[in-house]
Amino acid sequence: MKVVLRVPEFAPVPEVVKFVQRAEDAGFDGVGLIDSQMITRDVIVTMAAAAVATKRIRLVPAVTNPISRHISIWASAAQSLDELAPDRIEIWMGRGFSALNLAGLPFATPRQLRQSIVDMKRLMAGEWDVFPGVHTHIQNASKQIPIRVAASGPMALKIAGAVGDSVLISAGIDIDAINAARELVYEGARSVGRDPATLDISYNIMTSIRENREDAYRWASPVCARNLGNAEWLKARGIDGRGLQAPPELNNLYPDFFHAEDWNYAMEKAAFVPDDLLAEMAPHLGFVGSPEDVVEKMEMLSRNGVKEVFFQNLVNQQFPEDELKAFERVIGPAAHALP
Repeated sequence: MKVVLRVPEFAPVPEVVKFVQRAEDAGFDGVGLIDSQMITRDVIVTMAAAAVATKRIRLVPAVTNPISRHISIWASAAQSLDELAPDRIEIWMGRGFSALNLAGLPFATPRQLRQSIVDMKRLMAGEWDVFPGVHTHIQNASKQIPIRVAASGPMALKIAGAVGDSVLISAGIDIDAINAARELVYEGARSVGRDPATLDISYNIMTSIRENREDAYRWASPVCARNLGNAEWLKARGIDGRGLQAPPELNNLYPDFFHAEDWNYAMEKAAFVPDDLLAEMAPHLGFVGSPEDVVEKMEMLSRNGVKEVFFQNLVNQQFPEDELKAFERVIGPAAHALP
């Protein structure tokens, strides 16, 4: 099983590059760098710097979008990055999140996402007149750089299966949800005559990995606290939320919950969740627990056809040191022994 690690560019570019080098040395198959111009260093600059400082690891923007960066920019940048790291560049593209809402921009519609991917492939093929009314082409187009479509909603999953070179599914870790999302991808592939078996699918899994399982649960406690307000999520997993509700402060973190600048503050606000309830909820979030817990879950995923996972660590203001160390010592050797 292949594993890609999410690495936030919260620190100066040379420091990020050093961490990427460590991820390569630890055995990760790839790193995903955040494309969110208001909260991280520039992803293309960082990918370029990492490209010349590494030898093997895949480098991807996790995840970019076709709104804040026009597809002509990515089509050209992808060619240039591939010259620095041949066959190690992928473009992961979705509808957008923090790169857009923190700049006052709307998310890409499913139709925009689909058309952008089709057009970007045409640009990389060197085609003329991709944009209506403009007679032009990209002069340095020489290679099709793979585009992995990130999707979670039903329409986006179908689009990913129809037009993506590969797919990144965000459906959590429960097998029923994964299978349902995967079937939507297959449906999209079949709708355009593609063989679903040829699709390379990766799975976005939230991580909170610590040597001590309870520490991992506590690190993930803000997510558990927010999920107490999600009756559907609780019911699907047979969890009694005991009528508890998260304080409003958890929904007002800057710049947003999943890019919070102060995760320690978030954990303070989640301290009301009893330990036994936390232990019941946290394992359903993803790779949450000890390294050995994660290996057990990866083995389960492998038995269900999963061949690649993306470690989406929870915090953006520090490097995922615990994930890296656990991977190097325990998780990596076990993962790479799986199909």
